[in-house]
Amino acid sequence: MKQSIALVTDSTIDMGQAHTSYDFVRIVPLNVTFPDGTVIRDGVDMTNEAFYAKMAEVNELPVTSQPSPQQFFEVYEEVLAQYDHVISLHISEMLSGTINSANLAYNMLNEADQQRLHIIDSRSVSAAFGMTYLLGAEAIEAGKNLDEVIEIIENDLAKRTCLFTVRTLDNLRKGGRISHLSALFGGMLQIKPILEVGCHTEGKLISINKVRGRKKAIYEIISESKKRASSISEQRICVLNSMMDNPEELDAYVTRVKEELNPREIIVTQVGSTVGTHTGLGAFAIVFCED
Repeated sequence: MKQSIALVTDSTIDMGQAHTSYDFVRIVPLNVTFPDGTVIRDGVDMTNEAFYAKMAEVNELPVTSQPSPQQFFEVYEEVLAQYDHVISLHISEMLSGTINSANLAYNMLNEADQQRLHIIDSRSVSAAFGMTYLLGAEAIEAGKNLDEVIEIIENDLAKRTCLFTVRTLDNLRKGGRISHLSALFGGMLQIKPILEVGCHTEGKLISINKVRGRKKAIYEIISESKKRASSISEQRICVLNSMMDNPEELDAYVTRVKEELNPREIIVTQVGSTVGTHTGLGAFAIVFCED
């Protein structure tokens, strides 16, 4: 007998409306609070363009926070009343308390409903697990059963990697990720970090290299992606970015990705407000599966 399956995730998937409009998908938004007290729901209350413009006006970073257990509980109650099973896929526990809220909501359910809810820690963030979410959604739409969908998700997470860089170190400094001195010298010397999250990082965000100059950093990401995935020409990959202030620059780099990697398909998507609080404008990433 065919199973009906709902897929719950959170707004940090950063996949855009074109990839999230399935009837069986629910997205629980994280919250972003600006220094003036304005609170927005990620992906709901403000466009990405408006968010980055507002963030540029303040000296202090907004504060991001996970959804409450009650928010998850209400979503779970809704979908459990409509579907046989629910898969709930979320941002790494090492990077956010979101999955902790999901687990607390799980404990609020009755035992029968708990058995139908399956919570998965992606051990990743943004489109680095958003691409996995998309595979899961497509598998559900194709009529795969619960075990098959979970296997597809877990197998993809075991191979999925995101390599990225940022335009400036300001947001990382404001957020306490690096010191003021490091940001100062990094800016003076045009040092750009190359960062990684995904199948090798145990749910954390790590720095794997530093290069001088933005263009060199992005070319290094393209080259490293090619080294790690000999099959990348057969893949659907993602170019994740917060370059909405310079679409011409983005187009040039997407063209370079096409020329160098020649993937089967490229999904271009934007960094939303939760993740963008930490990356700032100008982030560029490639999301792919390693061999």
